[in-house]
Amino acid sequence: MEKSEKEFLESKGFDIDGTMRRFLNNEALYKKCLKKFLDDSSFEKLKEAYSDGNCNEAFKAAHTMKGFVSNLGINRIYELLIPMVEKLRGQNMDIGAEMAQLEELYADTYKIIEDI
Repeated sequence: MEKSEKEFLESKGFDIDGTMRRFLNNEALYKKCLKKFLDDSSFEKLKEAYSDGNCNEAFKAAHTMKGFVSNLGINRIYELLIPMVEKLRGQNMDIGAEMAQLEELYADTYKIIEDI
């Protein structure tokens, strides 16, 4: 990975060093897995479940997304999802502010990954 690309991703909250250790410094594999973010449906499932007021499905989707972004080192989304998952685990659907923030972060992250 070029230094400028690494620095750019880090400036956007990606944990490149930690993630590369998990990927055994295999940059090609990391980028391939990172591109899978573009096809992951957990965010759409979370939005739908939240909109429908389905706490159990919202929890499942948020929990799945949290694990997925954690493995990819997408820390800004991961850190936002931690309290959301805990609220949903406790059957608390009061996550409107977090959903708005997640929507923005998700769109930004999607664009970043799409462009690399």
